[in-house]
Amino acid sequence: MKDILVLRDIDEIKAVSHPYRLEIMEAFDEEPLSAKQLSEILGEPHAKVNYHIKTLLAAGILELVEERVKSGIIEKYYLPKAKMVVIDKSILNKSMEDGDSEVTRTLNQASIAHFEKVSGDFYRAAENMEIHSKHIRMHNEYYLTEDEAKELITTFGEKLKEIMDGRKKEDDKKRRPYNIVFMAIPDIRREKKISKE
Repeated sequence: MKDILVLRDIDEIKAVSHPYRLEIMEAFDEEPLSAKQLSEILGEPHAKVNYHIKTLLAAGILELVEERVKSGIIEKYYLPKAKMVVIDKSILNKSMEDGDSEVTRTLNQASIAHFEKVSGDFYRAAENMEIHSKHIRMHNEYYLTEDEAKELITTFGEKLKEIMDGRKKEDDKKRRPYNIVFMAIPDIRREKKISKE
């Protein structure tokens, strides 16, 4: 399994533009899993998992790594091609420069899928009384240029990498998994209101 898979094709991006497919991708560790195992992990019907596996497989995001015969039935085992999937910057830039509506629509759908996935994680954590104010910061009504918003996102990513690179092995037992989201979202409603004034 590679560390990073860079998506350069619109069909690849469409394949990961679904929150349930993101759930499937996150269910993997280092070991291959079958559709049956994934359905047990996710608590979903086997047919639903199988459908989404086929989509990820066709896009080249998952790969078939092994087939085992159990009780006369061939069980297929899959792994993601990489630990992390990212969208090529040139596609992002092309969308903005060319105004390509299909690419823009697909990128928006991918963003929505990530947001829905994070929303689901948020609600599950809230239901288990795991949401604390120290974990959430909301900053609204900042007026930024597009470049300033990009700079904030980049700086956040660099700080996260710095923390990850400086980790100590002895702290492993204290760690728990976190989904960390930092978004700079235009406030369209407020923007429209200001433009009317």
